Amino acid sequence: MSRRGFERRYLGVVRSITPMGLVVVSMSGKRPVPLGSKVYFRDDSGVYREMGIVVDIIGNVERPHAVVKVFDKNILSGIPVGLEVSYEPRAPRGHRGATRRG
Repeated sequence: MSRRGFERRYLGVVRSITPMGLVVVSMSGKRPVPLGSKVYFRDDSGVYREMGIVVDIIGNVERPHAVVKVFDKNILSGIPVGLEVSYEPRAPRGHRGATRRG
């Protein structure tokens, strides 16, 4: 899946899956991940598939964790604890209502 402007970065390792179907990922670094970023995992055939989006960052500054809301609950059975995941940073939002006149 390659498209212009698509940059995949390593996010971390799946730590747990909650009963509500949220995936908790232990982040590899202290670099903040933008909320709303798409999260991907590599399936058995080596193809990247969309998992969901980052909805929250929890934990302390030294060991942050990302909470991922899964798009399709059926893929939860194929996501083992310890699976490495990556993310695509969300595109920056423009200034709302800002109009240059001049």
